[in-house]
Amino acid sequence: MPPEDIIPPISDEPPSSIIRGEVVDPLIRAHIYSLCTALGGASTDEQGTYTLGDDALACLKDLRRWLKLYDEKLNRYDVARCLSESNLVKGDLLEILAMWKEEHTNVKPKHRLAVACLELLAPLTWPFDKHNDQMTVNHHRHIPVLRHAQAGYKKAIVQHRSGKILKDIIRAGLPAMAMPAFDRGLRDEGVIKLVLYTLRNIAIIEHPAPHENDTGEEMNRSATINAYADQNVFDLLLTIASGVADDFRAHDTVVMEVVYHLLKGLDVESVFRTEKQENEKRGNDLTMLLKMEDDMKRKNASGKSTRHHRFGTTIWMERTDGTRSFVSGQGALLGKSTGLEKLDNTKKWKKPRGADIKGVSKKTDFDMSVTLDVTAKQNIRQFVEDFVDSSFNPLFLAIRKAIDRDVERLLDMHVRQYFYLVAWFLEAERVRRRIAAKERKEKGLPTAADDSFGVVATVLNQEFLVCLHRKMTEWFDLKQWTELQAGMRCFTQILYTVQDMALSPIEDDQEIAENIQNRLFYEEATMDLMYNICRSYTKQPFRWLEDCIEMVHVHLKLLEKYSQQHEHMFVRSRQRQTKKRNEKAKELGEDASREENDDELRAASKRAVVERSFDFKKFEAKYLNQNCINTFISYLGFYKELNESQVMRAIKMLHRIFEKRKMEVLLYRIDLVDLLYQMMQGSQAMPRSHPAYKQVDQFAKHFLRKLFKKLEAEPTMYVELLFTKLNSTVHYLQYGEEKEVHISRPRAAAELQVKPSANMSHSEQIGVAVAALLDDNNSSDVEWLKDVLKKAVNERKMWEDEAAACQLEAPPSEDPAPPAPPPPEIIIGPSTDARKKAIFKDAHLRLLLKLVGAEPGDANETPDTKWLFPSPLSSTLLEEHLTALQKHANDPPVYEDGVTAADLLARKNTRRTRDALSSESDASSSDDDAENPFAPGGPTARKSTAEKEKKRGSRKGRPQVELEDELLSELQREKREKRRAAEKARLARIKSELYVRGSDDEDDEERDRLFFERERDIRAMGPRQINDPAAGKQKGRRRSSFDVEMEEAAPMRKKRRKNGRKSIFDAEESDVVVVSDDDDDEGSSASATPAPKMRRSSAVVVVSDDDDEEEEEEEEEEEEEEEAPVRPAPRRKAVIVDSDDDEE
Repeated sequence: MPPEDIIPPISDEPPSSIIRGEVVDPLIRAHIYSLCTALGGASTDEQGTYTLGDDALACLKDLRRWLKLYDEKLNRYDVARCLSESNLVKGDLLEILAMWKEEHTNVKPKHRLAVACLELLAPLTWPFDKHNDQMTVNHHRHIPVLRHAQAGYKKAIVQHRSGKILKDIIRAGLPAMAMPAFDRGLRDEGVIKLVLYTLRNIAIIEHPAPHENDTGEEMNRSATINAYADQNVFDLLLTIASGVADDFRAHDTVVMEVVYHLLKGLDVESVFRTEKQENEKRGNDLTMLLKMEDDMKRKNASGKSTRHHRFGTTIWMERTDGTRSFVSGQGALLGKSTGLEKLDNTKKWKKPRGADIKGVSKKTDFDMSVTLDVTAKQNIRQFVEDFVDSSFNPLFLAIRKAIDRDVERLLDMHVRQYFYLVAWFLEAERVRRRIAAKERKEKGLPTAADDSFGVVATVLNQEFLVCLHRKMTEWFDLKQWTELQAGMRCFTQILYTVQDMALSPIEDDQEIAENIQNRLFYEEATMDLMYNICRSYTKQPFRWLEDCIEMVHVHLKLLEKYSQQHEHMFVRSRQRQTKKRNEKAKELGEDASREENDDELRAASKRAVVERSFDFKKFEAKYLNQNCINTFISYLGFYKELNESQVMRAIKMLHRIFEKRKMEVLLYRIDLVDLLYQMMQGSQAMPRSHPAYKQVDQFAKHFLRKLFKKLEAEPTMYVELLFTKLNSTVHYLQYGEEKEVHISRPRAAAELQVKPSANMSHSEQIGVAVAALLDDNNSSDVEWLKDVLKKAVNERKMWEDEAAACQLEAPPSEDPAPPAPPPPEIIIGPSTDARKKAIFKDAHLRLLLKLVGAEPGDANETPDTKWLFPSPLSSTLLEEHLTALQKHANDPPVYEDGVTAADLLARKNTRRTRDALSSESDASSSDDDAENPFAPGGPTARKSTAEKEKKRGSRKGRPQVELEDELLSELQREKREKRRAAEKARLARIKSELYVRGSDDEDDEERDRLFFERERDIRAMGPRQINDPAAGKQKGRRRSSFDVEMEEAAPMRKKRRKNGRKSIFDAEESDVVVVSDDDDDEGSSASATPAPKMRRSSAVVVVSDDDDEEEEEEEEEEEEEEEAPVRPAPRRKAVIVDSDDDEE
């Protein structure tokens, strides 16, 4: 009877037979047993042989239909339970496969019978991956029994007496595999899948509950690897993996699953150890275990049982406040601190945690550790080497492309297995190369020319790195910690591989390593992901924590080394910028209907990429927080299970924080102090033979020494030891002062104007601003401004009418009427916060507001500043603005030649007026004169040229000093004021006889004669005489001390002219100031033909080159055309040239 005729209807209620105590419905059991009996059995003629029934193939097909239509359709395991009880796999299916001889491979009846056996063997060995929320009563009843049955299936397959069951399974798929990929049909692809899934199921099955009577050694990992190696399963996997890109595209994930379940939990170092190294390792492990046993015995010797142990013991301790604490048991008397330790153990408070529903702390395949026997290690090592050499690149390239395409056959577990295997094989390749290099060194052989990293090149490119980063970010955001652990292992091994490639003697490997580092350390998102993973540790398993610590350690180490090698390092940071969504007025239906939803906003958002310089210290500072420190302290808490390198990773990070970054206060925690005490002097302290004991001891002593000094200097730290350090208090605790927080004041949008070259009227300018807003889809702002203007017009009209009425009603008077008070200002109130932000940040809206007469209420505008219509605006003018606004809003202007409104706008060059600058300059000049009582040149009575100086100060009408003031920063301005003060102090110390003589007002003809004679000599010399030392020698004239100085300076002037065009006037200061008279114009101009042009200002002569002046004029003309602010010329200084013969 077919199964369709007896399948009961789907119901939540169990069958009546189950209620009576039956495990499976008897009717179903009877049908299954009858089919198994008809399939075949032991031969009556030949003992030990199997004989097929008359219709064995049909029986196999009926059993397959029962499994498919009953168990799978009804989500039950009744048929599988019956087949396990009837011993179908061991007694029938394996015997049928064993009867299939190699010469009958291409015989269709035999082949069809073998394929039918596989169609039953694959579902019967399929792993149970049901979650607790998917389990039913039927599942809980059958799955434990079926797990033991599957263990029996695997044991029978691996240890079958024929020793060729796996070979027969492979032979069933050989005809389909031998066909070209384009000639295969659906049945051929199905047969290949049956073979591969059966091999995968056998690799997955493990003993569910090993015990002393059934350890499961016959079916453990070593037995599986040896059976796969002996029966050519490894050869099949290598063949399919190497040709996955061409002939087996749909079977890449299945092959990867088989390899994953063979390698998971294996230690790479142990796989590649030789037999000699393995024996040494076992000897060392045995020695360490024996030593640990002796230490345990020694500790327990003092507390061993005696005849007094039958008596109880109670100890009490009295505190200073009179309270007592009690400790019971004789264990409190074993040592000086045992009583206190026992008391502390009773005081420990464990924070209650809720049920781990998500399974964060649940151990996974990554936490298991599997040991292999010698034969299995040799077999798996040979398979790994062959796989890396021939199949690594094709298989993992195909799967990476499948991940990028997100194909349907790819499941989440496949992505996790993919990155786990990449990490495993990368580590295996590194270990293999290290062993090979050691062997070559012992034999004295050179490095092979073809010994490159090309065998793993498919995971050392940009595409793979992008895929890895995308998946790790996705898993971190979704808090899928197991998948993230696979990504962390993969990323760590890539960093190790890159480090080895950088040290390779092959130049190509070095270039590839440099390129990979450039790409890895160019993305800021990747570096931030490392930090975020480190600070996210809560209660994940120990292996997850170990992978996290190793990844962070290696990443920081390589990044620091890379930043030291590259002086100028840049990174690319991505910031998500969402399109501005304007608030729509609720009263306008058309605007409300056009409001964008969240999906449209996410679709319209774009990535803004910013490239900036990278500072390793700033990035390292991200790890200086309590979450990251908690991660490392939690890892160090497993010190009894860590080896030397693992302990040093945590100690080096703590040393980096404590010593390099000088953030000692972050580590001043009572839990760290207690941990270091337990590691060094506790009852379970690290043995002195531990390789990392010395380093940990040095760090602990250094840490405690600084801590005690800090506690002695600041007793308040005793309280801070008990609490977590907040970011707001860390700086104060470390440096004793509050951290300065610089808050940047928001800046308003740039002020725009309609280009003057457009020659537009005021109404047309309003049209340009309206068109610019409409082009930005900000029509709601225009409508809002219309309403504001309407209200303003009405309010101003009412005030004007009221003022006119009051003036008419006033009684006539001979006295002139007092002026009418100005109208009040009209405040513009934004309706929403978005509108308020737009008024501050939207340059087009601000331009339109100013064109209609509005202005900000405060010169120093902030986002909260109110805009208003000032008092001088009349209702008529406001109404004109409203009319123009309505006109252009209803009929937006269109410009020719594709010109947009934005093209007609330009930034407004805001400059201070000439009068204001001149008045400020005069005020500053008068202040300077008042502060400088001893001005150079003496109290000579001359005509003031201050007006000329004022006009000549700047061609732009901007005095040079004021231009400098605008461009200087606060620090530069402060330094300049200090220089000015020092200059004034120096000038104040000048004690010239022109000022200190008491007879200045007295007439002295001899003194006047000498003075004017000296002035005539100076005038007669001129610039030419200054440049020529011989010109100073005048016949019939007495040489003055000034002439002597000029002659002495002549060789130096010649030397300077050889080096450049500058003369003595063109030293560091560009101008020379000499004391002269107003009547010396003719003499100076006559003798200064080849000399630079002389410009006189009051009592100073400013010397400048004509060429420089022309260049400055050309530069200023170009700046005027570009409408850019003028950069002021450097301020000219003066050299005081004074003669020493005043007293002659």
